[in-house]
Order: sequence, then C-alpha cells, then structure tokens
Amino acid sequence: MKKVIIIWIFLFVYSLNCFSQVINSDYFPEDNEIDKQYEVDMQKWATNYEWQEINGKYQELWKKQMYLELERLISIIPKSESIIRANQKKWEVSIESDYSLVRNNVNMNFVGREIYIGEFCGNWIRLYRERAKYYLCLYYTILDQTSEDLCYTDRYGTKLAK
Repeated sequence: MKKVIIIWIFLFVYSLNCFSQVINSDYFPEDNEIDKQYEVDMQKWATNYEWQEINGKYQELWKKQMYLELERLISIIPKSESIIRANQKKWEVSIESDYSLVRNNVNMNFVGREIYIGEFCGNWIRLYRERAKYYLCLYYTILDQTSEDLCYTDRYGTKLAK
C-alpha cells in the first residue's frame, strides 16, 4: 500500500509541469534560431579574436531578446512597469557586480585568459537567455490566467531578436 501511495504521489508531482518548462519547450525551444546559429558559428571560428566576436555577438542578441521579452511583459501589465524596470535594473547591477568582483580578483595570466573569457562570455549569454525565458514565462502565465478558458496558447508568438 505504501508503494502505491508513493507511486501516486510521484506521478502527481511529475505531472505538475513547472510552467517555465512548458514555456521552454513550447515557446522558447532549445532549437530556436539564435541557439541554432550560435552552434553553427561556434564551429567556424579559427582565432581567439573570432571566438570572442562570436561570443560578443550572441551576448548582444540574447540581451536584445531579454529586453524584447521585458517589453512584451510590460505591455500586458503596464501598471507594474516601474516595478519590472526596477527589478531588471537590480538584476543587471547584481550581475555586473559579480563579474566585476571576479575581474578585479582573478589573475588572468595565472588561470588562462581563454578559459576565463570563454566562461565569462558563455555565462553572460546564458544569463541573458534565461532572463529572456523568465520574462516570457511570466508573460504567458499572466495571459493564461486572464484568458476566458484559462488556456491561452500562442506557440508561434515568440519573436526572436535580430
């Protein structure tokens, strides 16, 4: 009997998808155009300069995407604009502060510039990408709760930055 209860609990918890997981797979799939092109470009670089250029390009693309999603969220809850923008500013200051701490305390010659720059740029890309997904998740969550049938589905509504 205990096994049956545990199995039912497991199935119940497993069936409760975190909304962000639904968003990630349906609205912002791993094979979106930005990620696909990033993978293609990462196979082409030949010099460290080209590698840094590619990382910088995609860092900027994901930053633009993050701001697109922020504006999309604000468009459906304009009364919360000041709070959303203030939270975004705090997030940016926090991230920059963390990276400044590392930049100011890591001896590049000791740890290796390529390793540090690769991790640094890769993390910036991931942070912007995840923040964009976070805003998109909030956007669709709000639309779902305000739709007439509580099931707003717009699978092709995610516009990607260019």
